[in-house]
Amino acid sequence: MTTTSLPPFLLHALMAALLLALLLSLLSFFVVVHNWAFLGVGISHAAFGGVALGFLLGISPDLPALAFAVAAALIIGVVKRRWGFHEDIAIGILFSTAMGVGVILFSLSRGYTSDAFSYLFGNILTITGRDLGLMAGITLLSYLFIGLFLKGLILMAINEELAYVRGIPTAFLYYSLLLLLALAVVLAIKLVGVILVTALVVVPSSVATRLSSSYKKIILLSLAVGLVVNLVGLILSYILDLPPGATMAVTAGAVFSLSLIPLRTSKA
Repeated sequence: MTTTSLPPFLLHALMAALLLALLLSLLSFFVVVHNWAFLGVGISHAAFGGVALGFLLGISPDLPALAFAVAAALIIGVVKRRWGFHEDIAIGILFSTAMGVGVILFSLSRGYTSDAFSYLFGNILTITGRDLGLMAGITLLSYLFIGLFLKGLILMAINEELAYVRGIPTAFLYYSLLLLLALAVVLAIKLVGVILVTALVVVPSSVATRLSSSYKKIILLSLAVGLVVNLVGLILSYILDLPPGATMAVTAGAVFSLSLIPLRTSKA
């Protein structure tokens, strides 16, 4: 089957899967290094509150979802840096609060149950050309930012105090990473949903760290893993007529499980 014969929705989904793989796999490195695995969960569930607000107000849920996600990322950062709490504490509070707000708002929005379901688990039919343009723009921005500050970002991940002493703008880099992650999560929600997006953020670098200890190689391997997970998962979902987000999440889990198999056996 040629690309031109693909249904438009599937072509959009393939392009979205490719762009999100490039974006989320790059950010995955920093998520794993900073132990932010739970951060994607907190941001995505905060975005769900914005989605519900959009439906209640009768407007596109994209902007409220983005506003909620960015606010959540900033709150998490402030709680960490100003009050010294670990990110998990703020995430746990925001996770339950934002999700509760979302459920309440959806209960007030009559007739939007199916819309809530699509945002929870993803719906490739909702991906538009505008969404693809935003994904491409945010992906380009992320690569430019990380390319400019890669050494500083890596040093900050290893030892933030040493990075600060060496004149690296650690606060700027920290909040910038949080904002990029918030943008990426919101963009990914339409394809894989609020509940399943974390797998695409955490798995690529988790697998890559099993294969290499070099930071640059881990980033490159993360990109390769992300592309395999997204594209294979999406293709399988189309062939087997399965939900795309769930199939991609299961594919990610399968790839991670395979990475746990020892590459070589030790001699007795």
